[in-house]
Amino acid sequence: MGRPYIKTRFIIWIAFLAIISNNAKSDREIEQEMIGLADSFGTIECDKVLRGLGTKVLLSPRDLEKGSIFVTAAHTLFDKESGRRYKNCFFKLGNSRFNKRPFDRTSNTNYSPLDNDIDKAASDYIFFYIKNSVPSPGIRLKETGKSEVNLVSIGFDSFSDKIILNNPCERIRSKILKLDGILLHNCDSKAGNSGGAIIDRNTGSLVAIHGGKFLINENKENTNFSTKTIIINHGREVDLAFVKSLDNFMLSLIGDQ
Repeated sequence: MGRPYIKTRFIIWIAFLAIISNNAKSDREIEQEMIGLADSFGTIECDKVLRGLGTKVLLSPRDLEKGSIFVTAAHTLFDKESGRRYKNCFFKLGNSRFNKRPFDRTSNTNYSPLDNDIDKAASDYIFFYIKNSVPSPGIRLKETGKSEVNLVSIGFDSFSDKIILNNPCERIRSKILKLDGILLHNCDSKAGNSGGAIIDRNTGSLVAIHGGKFLINENKENTNFSTKTIIINHGREVDLAFVKSLDNFMLSLIGDQ
């Protein structure tokens, strides 16, 4: 039996705000914050098919006077068979078909669908810019380094056609995989969750974006060298390279302001 999901949008955002809030707030205050936060997340549609999720990045007014910057997994914008970028991509705020915005610009990326799995995971993030400002302030980025974090992830439920708050999850450690810039986790990993925000439950900050899964084969010497396949979820962690890429993208947008 699958994990239970909260399928009412209002309850989802109430739950999310309760997790990230350090102080008790009235229902009215929480409701007002929920209205603002809802537009920080949305779905990405490329060539008329839902490809994944995106998150608005919190910036100061000095960083960007107009428009908004979002982040997603780079692979959501590529055809994995041909390796080519999709032609027409849109961001649907809160997955609303009535609030659909075209991408105006995307950041440079080193991602290639033709690379090996490790290289793809390390490069699997991209920023995109939407000219018309989005009311929500966005989600703050946070570098975690080697510190332990309690997590929650944003996902998509295809049955209810809604963006959802998944069950709490955590960072995991692997003796096999110790990779810079890649966060291994046990958060929900379903179709449509690519690019979804992985959030530190204690601060409400975005610490990674979900990428996919690694399939690892382990030989067990005590069982006549039989092979066991392990599945590990991974996300592109917010680190110095991630932040520098955002800074470079903001500089490239100066002429558009």
